[in-house]
Amino acid sequence: MNPRHCYLPRLAVTALALGAAATAQSFSYPDFQAPQQLTLVGNATLAAGNLRLCANAPNQTGLAWRQTPVSLQFGFTTSFTFRILPSTAGTPGQGLAFVLHSDPAGNAAIGGTAWGLGYGRGANGAAGIQQSLAIELDTYRDLFLADTSANELSIHTRGPNGNDENEALSIGRATPAQSLADGALHTISIRYVPGLLEVFVDGAPAPAIARPWSHLTGGNFLTGSAVPPPNFPGQLATVGFTATTGPGALTQLTEILSWQWQSNSPLDPCFAGTLPGDVLTVDGRSGDLLRTVRLATWQPFAIEMAAIPSHGPNAPYALFLSLAAQPGAPGSALGFGNACFPVLPTGATELVLADTFGLFPALLPAAPAPHTIALPIGTVTGSLDCVLQAIVLADANPFTPAISNAVRLEFRPAGAPTVTSIAPLSAVPGQPITVIGTGFLPGAAIEVQGIPIAPTTATATQLVFAYPTNAPCSAALRVINPDSQFAVAVLNPQPVISGTILGSGTAAGNQFFFLQGTGFAPGTAVTIGGAPAPVQSATATLITVRTPPGVPGVAPVLVTTPGGCTASTTYTYL
Repeated sequence: MNPRHCYLPRLAVTALALGAAATAQSFSYPDFQAPQQLTLVGNATLAAGNLRLCANAPNQTGLAWRQTPVSLQFGFTTSFTFRILPSTAGTPGQGLAFVLHSDPAGNAAIGGTAWGLGYGRGANGAAGIQQSLAIELDTYRDLFLADTSANELSIHTRGPNGNDENEALSIGRATPAQSLADGALHTISIRYVPGLLEVFVDGAPAPAIARPWSHLTGGNFLTGSAVPPPNFPGQLATVGFTATTGPGALTQLTEILSWQWQSNSPLDPCFAGTLPGDVLTVDGRSGDLLRTVRLATWQPFAIEMAAIPSHGPNAPYALFLSLAAQPGAPGSALGFGNACFPVLPTGATELVLADTFGLFPALLPAAPAPHTIALPIGTVTGSLDCVLQAIVLADANPFTPAISNAVRLEFRPAGAPTVTSIAPLSAVPGQPITVIGTGFLPGAAIEVQGIPIAPTTATATQLVFAYPTNAPCSAALRVINPDSQFAVAVLNPQPVISGTILGSGTAAGNQFFFLQGTGFAPGTAVTIGGAPAPVQSATATLITVRTPPGVPGVAPVLVTTPGGCTASTTYTYL
């Protein structure tokens, strides 16, 4: 890549936030010293400048609703800081939820107690808040509700019907790495554009949950079945919080310390451009309802200019990048339409990425449309918001310039990768090893005990590499993304024998003998009294062998994995 292209990473450091096209509906509670427009229900109260939904006492149900409904038409962003402090004598229970609804009860809406978290059915068999969506922070595991943990984020809706806390009715679920009920301050951020709902924990760049859902068309439960949308008249919803404690020792103090809301603004018409259809795309996308394409830093991406039907092949264009959308700014009105930022002349926050007219000094080489500009790993290395838009020649005779659609790009660091399994755990040199996990980005590298190993195949959830020679026992395996975030696992683990089944048998041999433990692998060898014991099967936790003939008495058993690591026990010949 041309050295001048390093200008894009430098832009990531100095990027300006994209300007909104119009002032959106918003409110902010930096604290709750004297909150306006809040209705408190049940046990909710104000205490020391905080919104206390539940005191640290049993059988509490507290709710707080913003009195003026908010617009969902173009989506929203909201965040709140909270604290859940469990009783020193008890177990954290039950939890907290952020809820959007248009229940007929309005600001008096209330759902079930205890495990109902104030929005669902709960211990009192409530109907659940109707026409709602709840993002719950469940701090107690109720097995009869199919909860997956006592630290669960889950999104629940039943469309127009009363909501329900059963996990069979979840449309998205995650277990955060951090405990949400440890008494510390935590932040939940929610970003919604019709079609995509994302939930972030403690400022993480990657969402803990990202699920397709629309307040207009609904979505799907995690089981795969469809769920209709709630009915939000006028695309308006009441928003707020619900929380409960349980009976006995299932108590916790639940408080909201701050809360911000911003409804998204409609886009300026400049984002549509003057051509029919979208000719400018990034990785094949022209963006969501807000024309936004979200990408990970350090990753390759492609800017595509499609053919211009009215021109035919080889249509020239000039592609511009702006750090701040500025509809109506000087230089954006071009006589043949309006760009979303200054183009003629460009402003201080604009630059020319590509130009096939030959009029501007440009950063990237390009060819007339249709053409794809492929940008490699490491082009953008830090968070960056920008807008792309092009001037194209729609027709050469007569000369007819036009403006393409605009695309907003949002670059953010991806979350760290995770490793969920390695198979086999131990092997002979050269044997393929498959690593399963999440968040493996293009360009991800593998190290075994600090030595790089090139993957032979790679996807977002699977890496395959050849088992190295001389891998030590319990070697550290690291999967490292190009942004240096990594996950660590153990390769060639030291085997451990935790127990045996049928640990004695006739000296004539040919008896079944089972070894239980960890760190085993297919190809593991077993000897009893120094004689090979035929292995019938070997998994990571169980080895089945037939005993060789032996001498009455206690015989040593040696287990050797394909990677050369050993564990021992005994077998008794009778």
